Amino acid sequence: LRERRDDIPLMVSHFLARFNKENGRSVKVTPKAMRVLTSCYWPGNVRELENCVERTATMAMSDDLTDLSFPCHDNRCLTQVLHYIEREDAVRPGKPVPIPVTEVPGKAPTKADPFGDADDMSDMSSAAHTDSDKPQGERERLIWAMEKCGWVQAKAARLLNITPRQMGYALQKYDIEVRRF
Repeated sequence: LRERRDDIPLMVSHFLARFNKENGRSVKVTPKAMRVLTSCYWPGNVRELENCVERTATMAMSDDLTDLSFPCHDNRCLTQVLHYIEREDAVRPGKPVPIPVTEVPGKAPTKADPFGDADDMSDMSSAAHTDSDKPQGERERLIWAMEKCGWVQAKAARLLNITPRQMGYALQKYDIEVRRF
């Protein structure tokens, strides 16, 4: 990639088209974001670019990926940033991470309650959910979110307004096996 920077925009477009088709979204890259991607050092191969684009698109709250959407900092790619965070900021067993819960998609989030402290999620839209599909406990909410998002942890984390790292920790804490398709 370092030697063929002109190919990066074409590859990014291809990766986003596939991501959009698989996830029913219409994510696109702004020109500034494309400049960030073409100026990145890219120590790895094409798969590293693909992973960077897919991870960023998955985590994006809007359909426009801007230059600020990519965590490239000091010419470090997303993979390096994630690896550094994993080493330096690992969640230690025995120290629970507070997991906030927001309202159901379709309504703008108004507040985040600590996970497990919300009163039966009573402010959920009754049009979107019936009483039978309201999760009651923390474990049930995690499973509910994972099922709603096709067992994609990053999407379920976004639904619960938590980080994917917190989602992974919570799944491990409650011994929830992630289904593979």
